[in-house]
Amino acid sequence: MIGTIRGIMGLDFHVFSTVVLRGWGIGAGFLTTLLLPILLSATELGYYFAFASILGLQVFFELGFNQVITQIAGHEAAELAVDEDGSLNGASIHLARLGALSSLTRRWYLVAAAAFVLGVGPAGLLFFGRNHTLSPEVWALPWLTLVLVTGVNLYLSPRLAFLEGCGRIGNVAQMRLYQSLVGYGCAWITLGVGGGIWAAVCVPLAACIGTAWWLYRTRGFGRRFTIPLRNHNTMSWRRDILPLQWRISLSWISGYFIFSLFTPLIFSTAGPIAAGRFGLSMAIFTGLSTVSMSWMYAKVPEFARHASRGDLDALGQQFRPAALRAVGVTIALCLLFVILAQIVVRIRPDAATRLLGSTDLLLLAIAVIANAVISSAATYMRAFREEPMLPVSIGAAVLTCVAVYVGSDVSVTAMLALYAGITAGVTLPWTILIFRRYSARQRTRMAGTGPAAL
Repeated sequence: MIGTIRGIMGLDFHVFSTVVLRGWGIGAGFLTTLLLPILLSATELGYYFAFASILGLQVFFELGFNQVITQIAGHEAAELAVDEDGSLNGASIHLARLGALSSLTRRWYLVAAAAFVLGVGPAGLLFFGRNHTLSPEVWALPWLTLVLVTGVNLYLSPRLAFLEGCGRIGNVAQMRLYQSLVGYGCAWITLGVGGGIWAAVCVPLAACIGTAWWLYRTRGFGRRFTIPLRNHNTMSWRRDILPLQWRISLSWISGYFIFSLFTPLIFSTAGPIAAGRFGLSMAIFTGLSTVSMSWMYAKVPEFARHASRGDLDALGQQFRPAALRAVGVTIALCLLFVILAQIVVRIRPDAATRLLGSTDLLLLAIAVIANAVISSAATYMRAFREEPMLPVSIGAAVLTCVAVYVGSDVSVTAMLALYAGITAGVTLPWTILIFRRYSARQRTRMAGTGPAAL
């Protein structure tokens, strides 16, 4: 029965594992959102979500490298065979390139993680210290602990991206599921015993410990392709990584201004209570989007392999159903949440003090659905190790910053109306236009010069 359902829904091992992880994430996130407004004060709730938004600054240190790692590893692994024990085997040049990529990323992320901790930690102390609704004794130590743990996770993250690119998405998803079970369990216990915003530390701390232990246990996977590294100058950051990374990094930095700027600004202008309402609502939509986009993200290594071989027909056959499922599930989940939120408010009027109003929720839903289409198209184009979405990302970031600044003088609803209008009315049509032109250009290139052109 389960096998039949998996077949109908296109759930192979990797997609199934990813969907289970995302499904658990949304379930755990839903329970957490129920507990947070009950066990945290309205002020603590604002700090809780403001913490998460400020931590999003790690994108300025990571600079989209993880996505590049997955793409490059996927292209190299496409030329290798998988042994019975799951290790890769094949031409030494491809093994050496994987080894060089692994070595390079470790050095990069060591510096990035250290800079993140030393930069964001003190900056957060200054930002939150300007608001005196909570004593520093309540939030300062949890904040510094959270920054330190996030820095360690940042350092470990490229190894997981590397393994995902080598086709181990399902294995990584299973590991993340186990650590998420522990992390959320600890967070709920912390909330239950009155630990307050210390609960924000539990999930990333469990991820830190769990990832380090799992990587230690699976360290033998990398030995096969690190041996040839000594005799090959096979991977150049300037030649192989920078051409794609600088575009993705600008896209990701733009994404911070598009998705994460709201909560800190609301915290600063309207206070932690208003920030908590927005943060809780946005967290639910983010969880829904994460689950629905699993159909797309789990296929990234396969997209990369088809693109590297110039097999556009196979790529299209993989992409179209994944995109339709991802967008369709996004629409269904967002509308379901908006409806359920209104039912909950009618039953429990006090819930209105912790969630955005119906108009604001609908505006957010429009933006999230549009972003599902945008993300799907971007994933397809990035399979070719190119970033044609850069102008869109920068343009959307600039428009969103202007909208947030202008709307902050009016109301949260005004901010969200401008944001939804920009996303659905400007960014989405722009993305569709670029996607169509890009797909046509790839077809023309294939017809004229064959796979080598890719």
